[in-house]
Amino acid sequence: MSKSKDPSGGILDAAARKLRLPFGAPVFIDRIVSGSVDEAGRRTVQMLINTWDLAEGGPFAAQAISAGGMAKTVEVVYDSLIGPIFGPLLKRLGADDVTRRAGLCATQLVGVGVVRYVARAEPIRSMTPEELADAIAPTLQRYLIGDIS
Repeated sequence: MSKSKDPSGGILDAAARKLRLPFGAPVFIDRIVSGSVDEAGRRTVQMLINTWDLAEGGPFAAQAISAGGMAKTVEVVYDSLIGPIFGPLLKRLGADDVTRRAGLCATQLVGVGVVRYVARAEPIRSMTPEELADAIAPTLQRYLIGDIS
């Protein structure tokens, strides 16, 4: 099996391949934590939606049409987001209760992905990444570093 490379020349990790990111998970995390921590939720939403749009739905469309169906789609994407992406991201942001927060973040983005790319339901399907970020980023931001009690 051939290994994909990210633009910087490194080998893409399994999470990046599953999520159809054009760069490794560490690069994704670096891009999220660079800049104001108050904008981490917005950067996360915009980067994932922009990337998935370019891949015509990325992992959601590819997994949904595979033999595993919807349950496998959710499982694969959820697992790909929690450990490799949100766990390290939350640690870099200095968040507490990383496991709980990672699960909450993943549910938000998996839900958007399923509605946008699998169900193709309006208005989510036709919203721009910026419009989705405006709507979703405040919730994701709270899950990343806000009060979740």
